Amino acid sequence: MEETNKPVRELSRLARLSLTPQEEEELAGRLEEMVGYLHALSQVEHGAEVEAPSAVPFRPDQVEPSLDGDKLLNQAPQVRDGYVVTPRSVGEGGAE
Repeated sequence: MEETNKPVRELSRLARLSLTPQEEEELAGRLEEMVGYLHALSQVEHGAEVEAPSAVPFRPDQVEPSLDGDKLLNQAPQVRDGYVVTPRSVGEGGAE
């Protein structure tokens, strides 16, 4: 544990940050994670795929039913040419 926090202590000293031991521990884990990402990136060759760690699990794309456009437009307070009319938000206001 002491050895893994050493780079964090050095970085925090250079950045003039005072960290608690808990913050050092958390940042050491994040630093190791970043090094893992960089290692995975360094293994990539042009056109080659490498299994890289992902923070977000991917799901397969699927076509699913969407909103009925006519039903949606019937609920809008104002419609013009098949589009919902909204107040202008750019260029409004007082002084120019």
